Amino acid sequence: MTISAGTKLGRYEIRSQIGAGGMGEVYLAQDSKLDRKVALKILPSELAANQDRMRRFVQEAKAAAALNHPNIAHIYEIGEHEGTNFIAMEFIDGVTLREKIHRERTELRKLLRFLQHAAEGLARAHAAGIVHRDLKPDNIMITRDGHAKVLDFGLAKLIETAGHKPDRQAGPGSSEIATAMMPVQHSTPGIVMGTVGYMSPEQAQAKSLDQRSDIFSFGCILYEAATGRKPFAGESVVDTLHKIIYEPAPAISDFNLSAPPELQRIIRKCLAKEPEKRYQTIRDTANDLEEVIEEMKGMSDLERSVAPPSSATTSATERAVSVSQQPASSAEYIVSGIKHHKLGAGIALLVLIVGAVGLGLYLHARNTEVAIDSIAVLAFQNKSTETDADYLSDGLAESLVYRLSKLPNLKVIPTSSVFRYKGKEIDPIKVGQELGVDAVLSGRIVQRGDNLTISADLVDVRHNRLLWGEQYDRKMSDLLATQREIAREIVEKLKLKVSGD
Repeated sequence: MTISAGTKLGRYEIRSQIGAGGMGEVYLAQDSKLDRKVALKILPSELAANQDRMRRFVQEAKAAAALNHPNIAHIYEIGEHEGTNFIAMEFIDGVTLREKIHRERTELRKLLRFLQHAAEGLARAHAAGIVHRDLKPDNIMITRDGHAKVLDFGLAKLIETAGHKPDRQAGPGSSEIATAMMPVQHSTPGIVMGTVGYMSPEQAQAKSLDQRSDIFSFGCILYEAATGRKPFAGESVVDTLHKIIYEPAPAISDFNLSAPPELQRIIRKCLAKEPEKRYQTIRDTANDLEEVIEEMKGMSDLERSVAPPSSATTSATERAVSVSQQPASSAEYIVSGIKHHKLGAGIALLVLIVGAVGLGLYLHARNTEVAIDSIAVLAFQNKSTETDADYLSDGLAESLVYRLSKLPNLKVIPTSSVFRYKGKEIDPIKVGQELGVDAVLSGRIVQRGDNLTISADLVDVRHNRLLWGEQYDRKMSDLLATQREIAREIVEKLKLKVSGD
């Protein structure tokens, strides 16, 4: 039964319905206590009495609430009001990855960047021993500022320990048409849980799952981003399941000739039928994907810098028009001008060089102390006695890399290239020289109970001087909000440093 707008569930006031799934309806609500929008997932009252469904409902909330990462939707609380059970979670203002792929037809490089960020969130979940089990484009939201968030760990399940049999008695997890929940005849009855078209072969056969099942599903999404279609699309649910288990996916080049060959290799490795032949961690997948994205960016820049060839028989007038209309490089333009106006071009070129040198010396003198063209963000050192704070230090560094990479004319070293420095006492100057960057951002995190102290330093490795430093004292109660605040504040302050203006 749909809850009408204006209804209050404790401190939450319902505004509108925004979705529905097998685990309940989702509403946009206002948190009157903290004055913020939230998404409320409601468990239908007729199912709340089912102890098995309630157990899995609470399990979903606990699993997701334990994951604090910028690429995972945050869970605020599990609540109950007059018999209505709900989960209050982060409201994400954006669209699903499915809409980005099919409705907005976003370019492939951007889609891959979204998926790389989603993989970072999955890596955090997998590190905590949690498998998503229902990964699909609908469960990846893209915020208005281009940030990917993995949500709905409704089928999340702790990885079985060695020798522990999979849960064969769990009831159906979703009533959505797109989701297959059917008994499979084995010696022990099993349940197929997951969305048809994205589930792994072992999932389709109701076998025990680990994080490699999510990697297969991730490969299906990569395939769809590259081609606009699912890798295993059958005429029926049974036909689709048969293809998932036994048939290879068509090459992405069959549908997208411009897709990078390296992307095909990554997808093929994700979609291996045997878990042992896939990527063993989603982190490795994200690292390889990041390299493909950087190569695609380089090819795009190269294409923009090269002018289309012109015919040798083109007239002088036509060539002049062509130069004005085509994106010729500066070198081609100067050479063409010298050929047609040697004296004038020579004088103009001399003036141009003198002016450029003078301007360069002026800008160098003015900006030597602050201009930064490249930067490396090191993993923040966990100085706490609690090793659990490692996820926060990694997440903060990843968030900073993501935000800094949006600044124009700034080269940001990818996380995979600085990972080798994690946990080591480092010399920023030496690290900067090894990575070939102008500046190094490093920091430390200290957790004492509910108190959190985070300090950050930006060092100009060229002149061995501290450009900026700050310390933040916060509470652990709202971890994700704190992480965003610090990342945003650091980036805002760094903009003056990296712009040179």
